[in-house]
Amino acid sequence: MSKIIKHINISVSLAKNLDAKLLLRIHNSAIKRGFFSSKKLIPYKDHILWFKKKLKSNSKIYVGKVSNKKKFGYVRFDEVSRNIFEVSIANLPSFYGKGLGSLLLQKSINKFKTNYKSKNITSIVKKKNTRSLKCFLKNAFVKVKFNKNKHVSLNKFDQKKEFYLEYKQRK
Repeated sequence: MSKIIKHINISVSLAKNLDAKLLLRIHNSAIKRGFFSSKKLIPYKDHILWFKKKLKSNSKIYVGKVSNKKKFGYVRFDEVSRNIFEVSIANLPSFYGKGLGSLLLQKSINKFKTNYKSKNITSIVKKKNTRSLKCFLKNAFVKVKFNKNKHVSLNKFDQKKEFYLEYKQRK
């Protein structure tokens, strides 16, 4: 088991074109582990087209760096409706279990909420992805029963395999 890093300084910034390879590496690693809904690895050429489109859209992608400037993960906020953004998070495997994902999510939400105070944030987490679930719950997300008339998602929601989460800002 990885050692949790205490008192680590991380920074969060919006993704730039030069972060494309990092995101592809992280994403394909998560696919191999079965953490994402897609099952196929993404080819570099397809990823670059997708990434450039994301940077020009209303989506926001934040990249986390540890104090030595080593980039380790990302948090992505995708607009699914006028008032709702769906968030996803992923880290490089060498940074799993160190508590950095939780810090990355927390700092990314803070930055996002600075510019989008009135927007709601949701997430879908696979039930078998216990690390991710703990990370979201630790950061003021709560499990809610998915209601197709009320909730919106980028992906097809599978109630048997996934949790639907909503961010409830702490006061």
